[in-house]
Amino acid sequence: MKIVVIGGGPAGSTVSRLLASNFDVTLIQDKKWNKPCGGGVKTKLFKEFNLNEDLIKEKFSYFEIIYKNKHIPLDILGDNLGIVFRDEFDEYLRKKAQKKGVKIIYDKLIDIKDNKAILKNRKINFDILIAADGVNSTVRKILSLPPIPKVLTHYATIEQKIKNPCFYFDKEYGGNFYAWKFPHKTKTHIGSDAITFQNFKNYLNININHKGYFIPSWQENITIQKENIYFVGDSAAQVMPFTFEGIYYALHSAQILANCIINNLNYQKEWNKKFLKDFKLTKKIEKLMNNQFFRDLIMLGFKSKYIQKLIVKLWLEEIKL
Repeated sequence: MKIVVIGGGPAGSTVSRLLASNFDVTLIQDKKWNKPCGGGVKTKLFKEFNLNEDLIKEKFSYFEIIYKNKHIPLDILGDNLGIVFRDEFDEYLRKKAQKKGVKIIYDKLIDIKDNKAILKNRKINFDILIAADGVNSTVRKILSLPPIPKVLTHYATIEQKIKNPCFYFDKEYGGNFYAWKFPHKTKTHIGSDAITFQNFKNYLNININHKGYFIPSWQENITIQKENIYFVGDSAAQVMPFTFEGIYYALHSAQILANCIINNLNYQKEWNKKFLKDFKLTKKIEKLMNNQFFRDLIMLGFKSKYIQKLIVKLWLEEIKL
């Protein structure tokens, strides 16, 4: 059986690698480019997927929540948050897939007809096609599926490094979500909702150029399969609401999909078993944060060491709902 995967990011390269022992897998990457990303990931992911831990550039055991000029240190129970460089991380995953026998072609998808992926420079037959082509999925457009709900964010780089990640929850800086500062090697990446990014820059007293990109906004009942075409990662909006954590869920969703294809299981059902409760809970928190009263209440809760520990254990999946 021939499987074609569109998109060589974390989800696409991982599902390709996991399927390669059973099927003829071709991975299509339209160009050597990776989306902007803070690069934060749960460090346990590296053991779970047998990944090279040298890719983790820094590890953190706590980060700071900043709200109304108050700093709340959040202990995350060990070095559980790591930073990766997305270009290096994604390339590593593609090479890992290639070593398992995945054929990688750098080309651009134009159309899909009669179980053929029509690329700019060739056509490839498939029995199954997997769309891992991001929030602006070309495959979704070709199939006339509704676009993925998304949030426009802005980001920039400061030429100095902070010690620990910081998250700002004042609405004037982070909109309905949050603004962030992440250390990267000798610099710091900052970002927030596009509407409030200028306010955030003013607050930090900086004047630098920025770029924009979209983050998927998960909602229940997004189509993740249409006949023999599957969606995974950002193209399926498999990004945790509220935190907007994507890498961890991209790899695990890819693992679920690979297992479903190999064992002829229902992809939506299996994904729901693993993640639906967690995603629905964090979606409710995301909606509550739109209300100033509940935002104040949630931020007050973060001051409690007991609540902090409970939230971190949920985040680490050490306790389940």
